[in-house]
Amino acid sequence: MHMAHRCSMIIRKIGINPYVNVPSGISRAIEKRGYVPVAGTVNGKSMRATLVPIGNGKHRLYINGDMRDRAGVDVGDRIELTLRVDHRPRIVPMPKQLAVRLKKSRTAGEAWKKLTPSRRKEILRYLNFAKHPETLQRNIVKAIAMLTKRGGKKSSLTGIRV
Repeated sequence: MHMAHRCSMIIRKIGINPYVNVPSGISRAIEKRGYVPVAGTVNGKSMRATLVPIGNGKHRLYINGDMRDRAGVDVGDRIELTLRVDHRPRIVPMPKQLAVRLKKSRTAGEAWKKLTPSRRKEILRYLNFAKHPETLQRNIVKAIAMLTKRGGKKSSLTGIRV
């Protein structure tokens, strides 16, 4: 899918998650199964997201709060959507302080390597969300503690099991 595909859809909701089901024709044009990174617009406002597979070669796009706010829409509203496969890398940077702590603690470093890429990315996003250096440092301490415990208990950091 090199060109942008356009459609008009109404935002629905599953549980607490607003979404649109991508038309079958667009899912076929993507020519990719599984999770697909996309870029495009919602009512003319740019966005980057990931299409989620829902079976039979079809995809769903979750319309997060930022996307809804920027486009001025909510559940029940009709949106004009453009989508194209996004080939830009989706790398989440590792805070320097975390990298230092992972090198200092062999146990934490090995536990980090054993996490799935999606869990590492979730932790990095959480850490990068910190607005103040003190908050980042406190959250890094929590992450290292979570990685060194390895007891399978849920972490208060992000709710993930390690």
